[in-house]
Amino acid sequence: MKPVPGEAQPHTANSINWPYLRKRIWEHRIFYLFLLPVLVWFIIFSYTPLFGLVLAFKEFNYADGILGSPWAGLKYFEQFFDYYQAADIIRNTVVISLLKVIIGFPAPIILAVLINEVRKQWFKRYVQTIFYLPHFISWVVVVTLMQRLLTPSGGPVNEWITSIGSQPVFFMGNVDWFYPLIISSYIWKSIGWNSIIYLAAIAGIDQQQYEAAKIDGASRFRQMWHVTLPGIRSITIILFILECGTLMTAGYEQLLLMSNPATAAVGTVLDTYVIQAGLREGRLSYATAVGLFQSIIAFILILTVNRIGKKVSETSLF
Repeated sequence: MKPVPGEAQPHTANSINWPYLRKRIWEHRIFYLFLLPVLVWFIIFSYTPLFGLVLAFKEFNYADGILGSPWAGLKYFEQFFDYYQAADIIRNTVVISLLKVIIGFPAPIILAVLINEVRKQWFKRYVQTIFYLPHFISWVVVVTLMQRLLTPSGGPVNEWITSIGSQPVFFMGNVDWFYPLIISSYIWKSIGWNSIIYLAAIAGIDQQQYEAAKIDGASRFRQMWHVTLPGIRSITIILFILECGTLMTAGYEQLLLMSNPATAAVGTVLDTYVIQAGLREGRLSYATAVGLFQSIIAFILILTVNRIGKKVSETSLF
């Protein structure tokens, strides 16, 4: 296409045409205006707090403030790795996060595929609404409901157990039941909301592919296997890469509410430990060091999985 005389042209690979860029931004100023609140939110709550990471290398005291406090080097990192429960805390975090990825990640994909196979629109909308609702219930309410349902003192679950001649079970204080309760409640709360993006991806699949599969004699299951799942492969890989970045973040709110002295051996994770050390004990520099270690590992995991995904499927975040 020939350039239009008198009109600024887009930049090449080696230079940026600033007049053209300013012109394009001005033409789409309304869209940038809508983007502004998001940028402000990220600057205030995501980038500005990064300044506080310097606490991990400071001997912080309130009198001198962050900048005036003396440097401590890697002292607090060494303290954490020398802590006798550090390995257990890291193990608990990785185990719970892995279980959520292995069991919880495929769940919304399966739900989205099953919902897509429903032909009755009224029933599809009803099912979607039922599965979406738990997302809007806070973990405080969810854990309270679990405690009321599972308590050995009059809870309906234990009432049924005793009615069949068995002994009541203290589910919330039983180490053997801790992981199943964590994973099942996580899936129940998140499966519907996480399936939205997969349903959107499925809706974008060319319907001619399904027609071609029908002509070839493919059953509903074959259509799902050879058309639907490959059609959402790219978005699945992208979300899996992002999910792997949470392997060191087991979900502090859920764990904080569900953990108790009886399950502390398997329920104490990095998220809850950082809160305990920083807010309850006032060891801000130490808590910052532990949180920074957690973030660095997550960053390395994202880079690693992203690189693997790029080599295997040519799909990646960057």
